Amino acid sequence: MSTEAKREATFIVGIDLGTTHTVVASAPLHANRDAGITPEILPIPQLVTAREKEARPLLPSCLYAPLPGEIHGDPTWVGGELARRRGAEIRGRFVSSAKSWLCHAGVDRLAAILPWGTNDEAGAVPTPHISPLDASMHYLSAVREAWDAEHPDAPLASQEVLLTVPASFDEVARELTSKAAVLAGLSVTLVEEPTAAFYDAMRDARGKDRSNTAWDKLLGRVGKKDDGEQFVLVCDVGGGTTDLSLMAIGARKKGEPVNIRRVAVGRHILLGGDNMDLALAHVAESRMSLKEPLPTGELAQLVLGCRDAKERIFGGAKEAKVTVLGRGGKLVKSQKSITLTKKDVKDVLIAGFFPIVEAGEPPPKTRTGLVSFGLPFERDPAITRHVLSFLTRHAEEMSGRGPDAILLNGGVFHAEALAGAVAKQVELAFGREPALLPNADPDLAVARGAVLYGFARRGHGVRVTSGASHGYYVAVESDGAEKRAVCILPRGADEGEYFEAEGRSFELTTGRTVKFPLYASDVRKDNVGALVKLPKEMSHEGTTNSDASSAFQMLPSLVLNVPSDRRGEGRLPVTLGGVLSATGQLELYCTRKDTGGRIRLEFQLRDGGNVDRAPLGASAPPPSLAPAPSTHLRGADDARMKEARALIDQVFGKRGDADPRITKDLSRELERILGDRASWTMDVARRLADQLLENPGVRRRSENHERTWLMLTGYCMRPGFGDPGDAERVRVLYTIFDGRLAFPDEPRNWQQFFIAWRRVSGGLSEAQQVRIRDAFDAVIAPKEANLKLPRRIPEGRDELTMMLASLERVPVARRVELGDWLLERTWVDKDARLWTSIGRLGARQPLYASLHHVVPPRAAEAWLTQLLRETWKGLHTAPHAAVQLARVTGDRARDLNADLRLQAEKKLIAIGAKPEWIRAVRELAVMDEAEKVAIMGEGLPIGLRLSE
Repeated sequence: MSTEAKREATFIVGIDLGTTHTVVASAPLHANRDAGITPEILPIPQLVTAREKEARPLLPSCLYAPLPGEIHGDPTWVGGELARRRGAEIRGRFVSSAKSWLCHAGVDRLAAILPWGTNDEAGAVPTPHISPLDASMHYLSAVREAWDAEHPDAPLASQEVLLTVPASFDEVARELTSKAAVLAGLSVTLVEEPTAAFYDAMRDARGKDRSNTAWDKLLGRVGKKDDGEQFVLVCDVGGGTTDLSLMAIGARKKGEPVNIRRVAVGRHILLGGDNMDLALAHVAESRMSLKEPLPTGELAQLVLGCRDAKERIFGGAKEAKVTVLGRGGKLVKSQKSITLTKKDVKDVLIAGFFPIVEAGEPPPKTRTGLVSFGLPFERDPAITRHVLSFLTRHAEEMSGRGPDAILLNGGVFHAEALAGAVAKQVELAFGREPALLPNADPDLAVARGAVLYGFARRGHGVRVTSGASHGYYVAVESDGAEKRAVCILPRGADEGEYFEAEGRSFELTTGRTVKFPLYASDVRKDNVGALVKLPKEMSHEGTTNSDASSAFQMLPSLVLNVPSDRRGEGRLPVTLGGVLSATGQLELYCTRKDTGGRIRLEFQLRDGGNVDRAPLGASAPPPSLAPAPSTHLRGADDARMKEARALIDQVFGKRGDADPRITKDLSRELERILGDRASWTMDVARRLADQLLENPGVRRRSENHERTWLMLTGYCMRPGFGDPGDAERVRVLYTIFDGRLAFPDEPRNWQQFFIAWRRVSGGLSEAQQVRIRDAFDAVIAPKEANLKLPRRIPEGRDELTMMLASLERVPVARRVELGDWLLERTWVDKDARLWTSIGRLGARQPLYASLHHVVPPRAAEAWLTQLLRETWKGLHTAPHAAVQLARVTGDRARDLNADLRLQAEKKLIAIGAKPEWIRAVRELAVMDEAEKVAIMGEGLPIGLRLSE
């Protein structure tokens, strides 16, 4: 432990790590509490010009990569006000919204992916990149440096630090935020932002310059037992998220403290000020008479300009000029400018984000261009509709009367029109006008409230009780089509209280890896042990408004592998229990009935491949995979599995006494025993793979041994991830790569070699994939590439090509290079499989890699242009390749130009392509479920069943 960490804390410090700004507040622990605790804001020194520093209360949460010689010392990154200003002037060197990227499961959040969608031009100074995690750490390090300079005798690392997060942040985003703090040398406790804002508002309730009427009614009620609780809606609209919480304030007896509890928390809504700036930028762009949309870097400049214009207009200006500087040295001649008026801003923000909507009015079916920077922003931009949906879901808890008051937080509510729109929406929905609670400093409220929360935890001041905002449910195995789950932690559960599903007996599957699908509900009030029916269809994007009417949200599954007490699979009688820890994290346990020992269930935060980094960092392929049919093998103890394992041992065991015919036909024999390969569960396949991987060297016994071993191992390991043991399996499998083939003169062995690596490609790290490319690029590269051919040129070039195309983690430039090589071959070679590979290389939506591995639109546009010139008759892979290349993502850094997509759409219509394929190139649509299952395989079996 460091010297700093051993010191006794003398301050409570609140840090609002916001999407737009970072704010720090504090109060000494020995403060005069009788006089009221008044947190002070820490001014944070930051560059405002290349040579001047100022200490300001708001640290813009952004970074800028200075040009060589621009800043003394040539730092890689600078943050703060200078970064915000220069980001609007210099294209492609600006990073913002790191907080939003931390909750984006589609990217590798530990990879250097920001600035998003930038590509260095020839001759330009290369742009450094940074990960969302490291960007967040950078802001917190700046806070620590500023604090330590101001308080040399009380370093921040030794203080009690409260770090705020959106109430709706999921487990992964919370853990990444905590990790950023650790990297900055801080130990923190996470606090929910709406709750912190509420604490600050309570402090201000008796302020001299405030209107206290609303707070007097809410907090000053004494002895009124008949009017029940009063409810406060907290609507916190930040730069990247909209956070909704509902607070209940009870009547109190004279001399007793007020009783306040948090009733509900809204679902995660990735929608905030960033979206408003982006919407204004779209308006500005539409007025610039451009021949084509702005590149991502220039659009980022325009967004920053529109943000500045919005703030100036909110500050009283009637209009504001927005300018986007051009490229190269002709900045003045190529700059583009437009003027935004007060009416423009009002029309965009009121009509788009704060309209008055009717109850039950459906949200738009398609996104409105709010995904232009890769972030999966909310489909419906109407914040008022989200407010209405949240209150409607919790109307019963308010006895149907709606909230008595509203606390609005966030810089956008400096605009009175926006604050009024929320109040008007609530009034129309419930027939009475709610009071607007005063909040004079919404930019500072969260940091100050975090400090007050810290004191409340120590028993000083009113504390808002906040048990579990959701009830939690674990799915149990079911023989029928009906999906069922057991409530394991009730909504409202207090922190630290352990709950057990009494009256329920369970059997835990042992001897194999199993999953525990987990669900949450923010509206149901089931008792622990209640058995509930789950919806037949449920989106894994459970936090979007697409399924806002559903009572349940799907969470990451938990996984477990408990060794069996006997050989093969077993069933262990257990009870099931759970607790909400003091840090707000859910912990679930199975307790053995025989010994009383507890087994903790661990979150499977991703299903992804064997990447060279912590599991949280890589993108998880969508886990919505088809469950195994009821006819599948139920376990390794099945007599057929024993027969299959004995047959494998006969061929690949130490003695290996099988005759050549059995070796050659092993796959067919296994299907005779176990059923068609397509019906093998992941558990069955991985058990076969484990047996085959016990001694990879046995494949060298004969040509048939090698070919059969490669075919079976590759098939049983597909797609290289999904089971917690796959990283080790891939590591063992990769050891055979250097050895290549024992029988290199056999073309069919080369074919199976390449197929095996294609099947497990999702489990290979970037370094492993690059090494495979290095080994085989020369075989398919044109002569002009001047690559050195290997001593032995492998057979099966078609399978080699498809294998190389499947390596999605290879750096983008090399994937583009491979696509160009293949495109050149299509001029003389009409093999349909070439287009399969090109479609995979240029796919707008990767199957397993992070989104930053997607090739740039200019490359995919060149490939699609050539594909559209081809005659598709007889080229059966062309339609699917076109869909992969032209699929709409809503991300300007990935989407192809609209005219080319329209051409692809027309050609797909002309040949009678699948409607879902046509829709995918016309509008934003979810990837076809059958395609996911075909590529990724099915998931783990459910590990818990009721003993009824």
